[in-house]
Amino acid sequence: MSEMNDELEIQSRGVEIQSAILHVLDGRRHQILLSERTLDLEDENIEKYVSKYVTRCRNDMRARNASFIEGSAFESKLNDYFSNHQNLPDFSADVLKDFVSYVENEEARSFESLFIDFRDDDVPYLAIVFLEEVETMTYLSDIADGRIFNTISFNHSSLPAFSKPLTAFALINLLNHDIKMVDEGKWKDDARIISDRFLESEEGISHKEVIAAVKEITAEVAEEFDENPAVLLGRVKNHIQESVSEQMAFSPKKLVDEVFEDEPEMAEVFLKKAEQKTLPKEVELPKRTASAALKKQKIKTDTGVEITFPSEFADDPSVIQFVRKDDGTITIEIRNVRSFETKN
Repeated sequence: MSEMNDELEIQSRGVEIQSAILHVLDGRRHQILLSERTLDLEDENIEKYVSKYVTRCRNDMRARNASFIEGSAFESKLNDYFSNHQNLPDFSADVLKDFVSYVENEEARSFESLFIDFRDDDVPYLAIVFLEEVETMTYLSDIADGRIFNTISFNHSSLPAFSKPLTAFALINLLNHDIKMVDEGKWKDDARIISDRFLESEEGISHKEVIAAVKEITAEVAEEFDENPAVLLGRVKNHIQESVSEQMAFSPKKLVDEVFEDEPEMAEVFLKKAEQKTLPKEVELPKRTASAALKKQKIKTDTGVEITFPSEFADDPSVIQFVRKDDGTITIEIRNVRSFETKN
């Protein structure tokens, strides 16, 4: 239990688990066990286990925004569930029918499917997490001829470790049906199993791709206007970090209003590039993972020297300054250092 306890130290504020259920979809052994009862959340370890997966889904930077396709059978059943026409065991078993057929007959895979009904600051959500089984081995002990005999037993299955990235989940807002999802499993014929065969939804850009696109646009704008890309990127990163720390949605329009307040031409170019890359007009980025992705700035010079420093210092000449010389070279000055240590 030590791995789970270590992983569960960070919990989401404002999240309340209402109910959860676990179904076994063992397509390899043709053992489909759909639970008729929800998990016992009074058990502290089970409640922590379920909460951890909610936290991971909410903070996953790979998650893409998605929306249901008109006429989605899943969405229709979701409406019935939210209207209290079905309980969680009946609803989850109902929506898994076609998926069960797929993993058992078309592509033999083995999963545990975890459905979690929860509230985040009183907003109702449903999380659906597919946990693909891991083949494991264990020992067996027996007594033969009066002697202890130990051997190795193969072909056992277990739930994936917490350290393993999730490859398939969906997080659905039950009020407006907004979806955040990850579907990175390798499926037969490159099928999008969650989007196409389960939810019937259309995917957009991921949070990770949003940040990558913003960095790329910033570098392009800096080059076009002969600005220092490290300084400009530091300003952009700081703006995004401030937005997520204040629980505000990230918006390219808000970014240019602040970062390019005195540079209308740069602002216009940035917004045009954002539109070309189909960046969403507004997107909520998970605070913890977004901050981790933006807190450092790394530059590599053409001489092979690499420097890493906090993004907040990129525009602070009292800490670091980029001096352009007449010969076209750039000198990087790290200022006001009292001491330093080497790191391997």
